[in-house]
Amino acid sequence: MSANSNTAPTITAAPLPEPVFGRAAVAVLGSMILLIVALTGVLVQTTLADSMAATEVPAIEASDVDSESVAQR
Repeated sequence: MSANSNTAPTITAAPLPEPVFGRAAVAVLGSMILLIVALTGVLVQTTLADSMAATEVPAIEASDVDSESVAQR
């Protein structure tokens, strides 16, 4: 057997995986926007429901207020 020094071993590099950062960033951003919109909708719905269910508090007349209990500035 003779060793041939003229031939170099051929090394094939495995193809690099495509970057998935862009797709992951879009997925995270889309999920965050959807979550913000959903939470805003829930907040608006509960705020409107609470304000419609609230009863009107009767105003206190000046004659009903004890002058000693009112803080003086």
